[in-house]
Amino acid sequence: MRTLYLVRHGNYIPEQDSPDDLANGLTALGRRQAKLAAKRLARLPIAAIHHSDLRRAAETAQIISAALPDVPCRATRMLRECLPGMPAGMDESFADVPADELADGVAQIDAVFARYFKPSRGERHEIIVAHGNLIRALVLRALGAPGELWMNLDIHQCGISIVQIVPTGEAQLLAHNDTGHLPPNLLTFI
Repeated sequence: MRTLYLVRHGNYIPEQDSPDDLANGLTALGRRQAKLAAKRLARLPIAAIHHSDLRRAAETAQIISAALPDVPCRATRMLRECLPGMPAGMDESFADVPADELADGVAQIDAVFARYFKPSRGERHEIIVAHGNLIRALVLRALGAPGELWMNLDIHQCGISIVQIVPTGEAQLLAHNDTGHLPPNLLTFI
């Protein structure tokens, strides 16, 4: 059985001031959120940490990795933020988004799900540090729900969703947007 802990990155500096295509990193608040998520995840038998190569996710993963020093930590473009398709009832709001960008987002979700959401040999626990839209779409896919509902879910920064993949390949959502490790004054979406 494989258990995936989907962690949204911490609070970050707005992208409009980004020096490059990796966007900006965490704020002091984001680092606090990540440290609290790390403290919670450090108690688990984690085998690997996978993360987006965008700066805010990479910095969150590095903080989590510091609490799990013997666990490999791998960056990949595959886990970058995306638009996972046209959201239900939002055609007018998304009219300016090129169709190929939406199609690329759907293809990305398909690739991420195929890569990570599969059974393992024996029990395996892995962390994926990524972005809100990606996590929302993956949670819907795990539930077998329509992908266009991704705007109907949300996840706090450093919120944790837990998905278990049973030996038959079916996914079970154990938790979504769990923030029990964060005090109320540290709950943020942006």
